[in-house]
This record gives sequence, C-alpha cells and structure tokens, in this order.
Amino acid sequence: MDFLDICGITQLLEWGNRVFSEKKEEPIYIQQPTMPTKFYYRPATFEEYISQEKAKDKAKLTIELVKKGFPRHFLIMGNAGHGKTTLANIIANNLEFEFNVYVGSNFEIPTIQEFLVKNQDSKKPQILFIDELGEVDKKTLTYMLPIIEDFKVNGLTLKKFIVIGATTDTWIISKRCQPFLDRIHCKIYLEEYEAEDIKRLLKQYNDQIHKFNVSEEVYDELSRNVRYVPRIGLAYFDYLVACNGDLNRVLQMNRIIKDGLDDIDVRILNHLQIVGKPVGEQALAIIANMTNSEYKELREPYLMRQELISRTNRGRVLTDKGKLFLQELK
Repeated sequence: MDFLDICGITQLLEWGNRVFSEKKEEPIYIQQPTMPTKFYYRPATFEEYISQEKAKDKAKLTIELVKKGFPRHFLIMGNAGHGKTTLANIIANNLEFEFNVYVGSNFEIPTIQEFLVKNQDSKKPQILFIDELGEVDKKTLTYMLPIIEDFKVNGLTLKKFIVIGATTDTWIISKRCQPFLDRIHCKIYLEEYEAEDIKRLLKQYNDQIHKFNVSEEVYDELSRNVRYVPRIGLAYFDYLVACNGDLNRVLQMNRIIKDGLDDIDVRILNHLQIVGKPVGEQALAIIANMTNSEYKELREPYLMRQELISRTNRGRVLTDKGKLFLQELK
C-alpha cells in the first residue's frame, strides 16, 4: 500500500506557516513526572485484548483493506472505560502507523490544519485519533468532510491518513453532523463485559504488573463489583495491592455494597420502592445529590443494564429484580 503519494507539499507547508504565524505565544508547560515503564499497562495486541471478539474481527478485516491500499476510517463506540483507546492503539500497532492523540473538546479547525502539515511532511503514515469525538463542534466536523473523504483541502491533494474516533455517544455526533458519520467506513461497537472477562483481564494485569498473590475467590468477588468496567477493575486491583489483599477494605472505601452498587445506587432504589410509583429523573438526581446529566450518565445506565429499574413515559420504576435485590440486602 502506498500511503506516501505527495502532491502539493510545498503549498501545504506554506499554508500551514500562514495559519500558525498568527498564533499566540505558546504557553509554558510544567514537566510532569512519567510513570515507570514497569507500571504501564495497555494491551498491545489483539491476543492481549480481552473479549470483544466481534469488534476485533471487524477491526482485523478493515486493517487488511487498509494494507491493500484502501484508506478506511474507524469509529469505536462503547461505554467509558471499556477500552476504546486501547483498541485504537492496537489498530495503529497492526498498521505500523504513527498514533496522534487528540481530545474532542480541544479539537478545532487549527488543530486539524496542524495535523495535516505534520502528515504531509512525515515519512511514516499517520493515524489521527480523536477521543471523545462527540465533543467536536459542528463547524470542525463539517470542515473535515472533504479532507477525510477525498483527501483534499483548499484545492490541494493531501497524503492519505486514517481517522479513528472514539465516543460514548454516537447520537450526538449524528445530530451534529450526520455526513461525518457517513464517511466513517468501519463502525465498531464494544459490548458489555461479563464478570469472567473482567477476571481474565485482572489476572493478565496482575501477571504483567503486580505479580501479587490473589485467590480465585478474591478475583471472583472483585470482578462482580466493578460494574463490569475494565478501567474500574484495574483501579480497584491497584487498591487491593495497596491494602495488602484486604478486599473488604477496598469495597468499603469505594462505598460498594453489593454487585458493584454503592450506597447512592441503593438510595435511589429505596426511594423508588418507598414512593411506589414512577419517579422523574430530576427527583432521582436530587436523591443522588447530582445534577440531571450526572445522574443520567453515571447512575441510571448501570441500574438499567442490571434491570433494577425501568424507564416509562411517566418516569422510572423499580423492577421485580430491583425489589428482590433490596429484599436480599435486608
């Protein structure tokens, strides 16, 4: 695959120089301490990436197309902490492309222009990774349409590159700029993890990083109490090591009561049981001492996925499974 066809490099560089000549003085950044390599954990291959077989299969097939000379852009969708960035890294590793990471909230037209200048001048093929793609504004997404489809800007032909976007909310991107989504060739959805998947992940993490003696029972209990989210599981495992294997202390410090639910979740369920009729999200947000958006993003999804509450036209209600859960707690 020839990704190095260059047309109009000088023009693009001159254009880039004009863009950045008017930029304000760059801020001074304080050097941050780096994490020792031995404590860094991120699966680097498809084999190390636990579960998500359908997602991996689709990614592998699309990678083969890219290697045959067909540029294909990716969109990785899934809940927070489910490994979207990790999968994007693995795709980059398989393609042997340089991985450029940007955050959607800071990604604007000057940002893409800066990347294009770098891409045009680079000898190595590039990946443009945008985390939290849903935070990119409509103007920027619209500006990118001819760039990611025809690799052209202001009449200049660009070197080809690959876009990988990651998002927890595809709907907001669709609402903001559906044509952008239409130009993404490979859409990958990360499914929910099971407790056994989390257990395998924690074992792999422990083998590579901590090498701490953990019983099967502790692995099982921890895996059931991290909301089936890999990122939470890894964080709790670090606490487990710090607490010298005291799992009860780890769960208590994170306010976990049972099956990943904490005291705020139980407070919500109790309120629904006491009221005995549908309750609006605003009222539940008050019960949880949260804003409406925090409640909808941080609390309700897990409660609904566990089928403890249900959403109706009149509000949220406690399910039979939710009633049984509260009964078991008593």
